[in-house]
Formats: sequence, structure tokens, C-alpha cells
Amino acid sequence: MTVPAGEPLSLLLGGRRIWTFKAPSEAAAAPSWSVEWPPALAERLAGRAALAVERNGIRVVEEQLVSFDGTTDELHLTEPGTGFPQVVNKWGRVARSFEGRDAALVEEVLDEVEHLISVLRRELGIDLFVTGGTLLGPVRNGRIMANDDDADLAYLSTHGNPSDVALESFTIERTLLTHGYEVVRHSSGHLQLMFPGGSITDRFYIDIFSYFVCSGWFYGTFHARERAERVTILPLKPLPVNGRLLPGPAEPGQLLEAIYGPTWETPDPTFTFVTPPPAFRRFYWWLNHFDVDRENWEDHHRVDIAAGPADTESDVARKALQVFGEGSTVLELGCGLGADARFLAASGFGVLAIDYSRPAIQYARAQQDPATGSSHFETANLNSARSALHVRKLCTAFTNPVHVYGNHLFDALSPLGWDTTLMLVKHLLNNSGSRALFEIRTGSTGEPVRWSGCQPVDWDRFQEQLHRYELSIEDEEEAAQNEADAGPTHRRVVVRKENR
Repeated sequence: MTVPAGEPLSLLLGGRRIWTFKAPSEAAAAPSWSVEWPPALAERLAGRAALAVERNGIRVVEEQLVSFDGTTDELHLTEPGTGFPQVVNKWGRVARSFEGRDAALVEEVLDEVEHLISVLRRELGIDLFVTGGTLLGPVRNGRIMANDDDADLAYLSTHGNPSDVALESFTIERTLLTHGYEVVRHSSGHLQLMFPGGSITDRFYIDIFSYFVCSGWFYGTFHARERAERVTILPLKPLPVNGRLLPGPAEPGQLLEAIYGPTWETPDPTFTFVTPPPAFRRFYWWLNHFDVDRENWEDHHRVDIAAGPADTESDVARKALQVFGEGSTVLELGCGLGADARFLAASGFGVLAIDYSRPAIQYARAQQDPATGSSHFETANLNSARSALHVRKLCTAFTNPVHVYGNHLFDALSPLGWDTTLMLVKHLLNNSGSRALFEIRTGSTGEPVRWSGCQPVDWDRFQEQLHRYELSIEDEEEAAQNEADAGPTHRRVVVRKENR
């Protein structure tokens, strides 16, 4: 198959489009070529499926039955727990879209949008308006795009200092919490309001972005940076959206060009955001990014829950019985679905277990059995110092020393997460009787990396970071390895506070 390089191609599963990608440069000359699966989709490829490829709605590769693992199970790309059809979205995630869903869902989303606009105008005098995909579709044809999966709102801050913009965003968060919203913070300028649809699923979500002008430049969290005179937001004007009038920017085309580039008017199903480095640097250092890989972990946990996870403790959890004194209190960081926490509780420990994956915590809470021990599960984000401080406050309720436990925690944390986590550990280990037990992977594990946030740890860096926070390794051993692994090292370490 030869097609022009850069030509959009759609992969169909059972006749349904699930992924659109661009033909690589060699496609124009070579009769055969390959593209990498998106990592989030690759994790789901098991069983067999009828696949085809289309270009502009015309089949260029006829439907073929493909087996990914030699089994005869049918592959259905559907949401665990609900069965809703899923696609690979513009972020490379496997997620729902509005396409093929009940039309009432879009109306429900817009009802919530109107309510949010009313709440923030009444409570804080902040005027929200539609942006992103919720602006793009209506400007093109008056309707929400079928391949979208959320609603995007923004407001133009009256502040010009990024620190004041961040404080304003936290004020908005506190206000929304008092109104019963479930809020996930992506950064100091990006809130996501979740609308749960079940124990491990969400019906939809709504984003609220902070926009502001600083030193003559317009900043549209998380991506846009243009000279202020080129983006006119105020005064807001009504915009038709699915038969409703919602607030929109004064010059929608200017904002859409700032977000999507000069070709925004031409639909591009392969579009992905590429944030310019000058914008990325400023947004990261001014507003940071606390939500690293949370959505990937939540997707992964949903798949595991639907498959029926094995409720078996790990070897490192059994090691904890020897390291921590009988009847101790344990803080587990990154507890996932909670198997280790339940084992430690059943072994006589008081356990506080945290994770930033919402479905994981919901599942773990549902599996608790008070008759087999005391465990408490909390949602907390170790990329955020505010959230880590909240965890520390929770630990003050315990009367005995708190030990810290983390099974492959540092493999998944961002550099920011390392700092906030080690600061938390340092404070908790101030008691001379407290210890931390961690297992980490160093070097290559011989396993495919699911996504960028799940990487082996640099051992030298780990030791340097411990020392930086006045922590040291009291005991170390190599954990048992899978013979199929290509020479990895799993290190199990007991950490204590240094005496300085």
C-alpha cells in the first residue's frame, strides 16, 4: 500500500474507527511499512479482531482477522464496567467519545456547563466561556464535535502575575468543593470537574482553564501563548452551541488560532498538541503539572478491575512484616488496588493507604472487610506539596510511630513527585523508631514500558535524593527476579532518617 506521506489513515476494529494516524514518510515509496501502536492501545491488544484501514472513507486495507496473542477471545475496545465504545483520543489515550452515545448525554453536559457558569459568576464574579473543542465545533457548525469527550471552559483572569493566577484558581477550587463538585487539579491553572457514572467510571468531565495576560503576552493554559493584541477575549459574546447560547470570546477565530494553529478551520482527525517550548517552560514553572500519568493509571486500573484482579499480596508486603514492628501503623504510598494494604491490615497493622487513581481507591474501599483489620484508603496526589501535606496531617491522628511503605512507587513518580514524597518521608521518619520500606526497579526490567511515566530508577540518583532529604539506606537486598527478565535489578531497601 503506497499513500502520500502525512496522509490521515483510520484503523477500523469491527467496522468502527478507533484510531487515526498519519502515514509515515516511507509510505509514499514502499509497498509495506509499519507504525507503532499507541502505548495505551498496545496494552489492550489481546485476543483477535477484524481490522481494516481506510483513507478518506475508502478501504486501502481490506478487513482481516488478526490474532494478537494466539487466543480466540474477541477483542472489544470498550470501557470496563460500562461497555461503552472507546477510541484513541488526541492525547493518545483510550477513552470514550460523544460519537455513538445517547444524545441526552451531550445535553446533560451542557446543563452542567450552564450551571457552572452561573455558580462562578454568582459566587466569585468570574465569567466562564467556552474554549478548546467546545469552541471549535460550534464555530465550525454550531454543534459539539462528535469525537470530543468533554467540555472545555475558561475564564480571563484580571491578574497579571502567575502567582496571583494560581491563588485565584485555588479559590475557585474551594468554591466548587463547597458546591459538591469532585475536582481533580491538573495544574495551578487547570481544574477538571469529574461526574462519576459508576464505581470506577465517569459519565463525563468538564475542564476549567485559567487564561491571563502577563507582560504583553496572552497565556491560555496549558498550550497557547500569543501577543496579547492578537487574542481578543472581552467582551464575551453569545455563541450558538447545540441550540443554546453560551458565552464565547469576542473573536473566536483568534483564540482558536492561538490554540490549534493557523489551520484550525480545516478538520484534522490526527491533530495532536505540540506545545511550543517558550510556552511549555513558562506554564511548567509558573503553574506546574501535578497530574502526571494519572489518567493512564486510572485506565490501567479500570482494565485490571474488569478482568478480576488477583487479591494476592506481594513479596515486599511480606517483607514488611519483618521490618515493621508488630501492631505498627503503616502509610502505604501508591497502593493501587489495595491488595498489600489489606494484607498488612489483616496482619495486625493499622494502615493508611493512598493513591491518586480514583477508580483504584474506590475499588480498594469496596474490598475492605473490617473483620480482617483496620485500613483506610484516601485519594492523594504525591506530585502536589499541598496534597502531601494533607497526608502528613492525616498521619498526626496516629498515636504510635508511622512507618512508610512503597512498592515500585519511585518507578512511576515524576521528579516533582520524588521531591514531595521524600519531604513527606523525611518528616514521618523523624521518630527514631520509624522506617520506610521501598522496592524499586533499576536498569531494564525486560518488560515493555506501558507509558513514559513508568520507568526504571537510576540507582545513583535514588541514593543522592535520599541523602538530600537526610535519609539513608539501613538495609538493602536484591528482590527475587523473574527468569524471563533480561537482567533487571529489583532492589528492596529499608530507609531511615539520618542523625545529623
